[in-house]
Amino acid sequence: MTTFKELGVHPEICAPLERKGITTPFAIQEMTLSVALQGTDLIGQARTGSGKTLAFGIPVVQRSVSPKDRDYIDLPQGKPQALIVAPTRELAMQVSAEISMISEDRGLRVLTVYGGAGYDPQLDALQKGVDIVVGTPGRLIDLANRKVLDLSHVHALVLDEADEMLDLGFLPDVEKLVTLTPETRQTLLFSATMPGAIVALARSYMRHPMNIRAESASERETVPATAQFVYQAHDLDKPEMIGRLLQCEDHDKVVVFARTKRQAQRVADDLAERGFPASPLHGDMQQAARERVMQK
Repeated sequence: MTTFKELGVHPEICAPLERKGITTPFAIQEMTLSVALQGTDLIGQARTGSGKTLAFGIPVVQRSVSPKDRDYIDLPQGKPQALIVAPTRELAMQVSAEISMISEDRGLRVLTVYGGAGYDPQLDALQKGVDIVVGTPGRLIDLANRKVLDLSHVHALVLDEADEMLDLGFLPDVEKLVTLTPETRQTLLFSATMPGAIVALARSYMRHPMNIRAESASERETVPATAQFVYQAHDLDKPEMIGRLLQCEDHDKVVVFARTKRQAQRVADDLAERGFPASPLHGDMQQAARERVMQK
């Protein structure tokens, strides 16, 4: 079994991974690391849950200059060295947590930026200096327009879940962000699917990218361990059915997806009335309320 060390991952990154009990790479990590660590542009096709955050996070962290080495390299103090763009606030926070974890021993400063949160902490952090910025397109563009986010020294740009950003209408913002980074940067694009607009984006802004697919074309977007069951039910019967399912043994945390914000709120309210510890999570909620729900 291949280890991260054997793939050329720096000991300062292997150490925090080992503290978390992570020593063996997932398929997407093993396939991408040897390429990405060399600075090559890369298109990774991988599903959510396949371990792609470390697949791009390790090269970004390893190829960034740590504080103790800054005196020997011509790098402006405090300017971001890498930018990671994610489609949603929750994903940005999740990615940032993993990047922070593997950056511990290298002393890199990681900042998460997204809409709905206060400007002052983000502005203060940028003023003091950060190494890696993880954020959603809207707030990143906003900070760049305010001239407080300087992306002109970024060596690596990551577009995570690019197809999701396309679905959410963020592609023009993403293209604007790309143009604010140096042409010499390394670009890593990860996407579960490859619609035409994402292929066009890759052709326009990437230099001879290596294409890596962690699974065959016949496989779906869920990880193999996901068992799927379908119940056909009248709309009025759905709350009762969900309630019954939640009373099954051997279940811990549960996510119920709904088509609209209103429906998500209604399902959460109904479950709470039935005595289940349920909370809604949707875009009409204040960011602080969303974060409280995630922490619960």
